[in-house]
Amino acid sequence: MRLFSLQKERSMAPAHCILIIDDNAVNRRMAQIVFQKLGWKVETMDNGARALLHLATHRYDLVLLDISMPGMNGLDVCQQIRATPGLRDLRVIAYTAHVLPEQQQRFLASGFDDVLLKPLSSRAVQELLMAQTPCR
Repeated sequence: MRLFSLQKERSMAPAHCILIIDDNAVNRRMAQIVFQKLGWKVETMDNGARALLHLATHRYDLVLLDISMPGMNGLDVCQQIRATPGLRDLRVIAYTAHVLPEQQQRFLASGFDDVLLKPLSSRAVQELLMAQTPCR
């Protein structure tokens, strides 16, 4: 019941914006669908370097960031976000297929706000959003 009322309240508020960064087109599309169904405005990028340039001129409420990407991996991108004035407070969620408890702790210690496992489930995303997204 409470989840339904949260979704209804959010639908009346301005849409939250998310940037999904993943080199895999299928994973990007699946994440995009999940967040759009929850009422989020979604933009996607296929690599970390391009995403950092984009973040310099666009505002988001949340970034979903793949850990394993060629070139600049998710850890590097997150560290760059945390080192950039104006982006330090941006919520960044690690997005990975494999995570052991010690890896999850390493991700959190390196600047990520939380970790989601692939494949995404609507339930996991809803739980994360309820914990991460402040009311407007």
